[in-house]
Amino acid sequence: MTSQEMDEVRPVRRRRAWYKRRDILFIAFVAAIWLGWGGYGLVTGPGRITDALETALDANPKTVNLLVTAKFRPERFHSNVYNIYGVQRGTEGQVTKLFRVRPSGVRWLSHQYWIEQIDVIPAE
Repeated sequence: MTSQEMDEVRPVRRRRAWYKRRDILFIAFVAAIWLGWGGYGLVTGPGRITDALETALDANPKTVNLLVTAKFRPERFHSNVYNIYGVQRGTEGQVTKLFRVRPSGVRWLSHQYWIEQIDVIPAE
């Protein structure tokens, strides 16, 4: 067989377009979910911080004491997250008392979808 005949016998190998590859589609899907999750938190997060807490944060304190209201009763996972950002001192229903929370922790907590409202504990 000549090389010309061999070329006619060999199947033509087509390159699949990059946007049709399964691995690229999977990575794009995971990235879209991740960016959507983070974007949702960034957009809705400031609405979860009350005006009183916003005023307290404007004074630039080192730490604040919070009342964190969740959309449901906090479970062990949520308590562990609370303990990362502050000292948890009790839960009544959906409201948890958090003490010594840094302002960056307040911002992070406000981005979580399961947090309904974050308020400052009034001084006694």
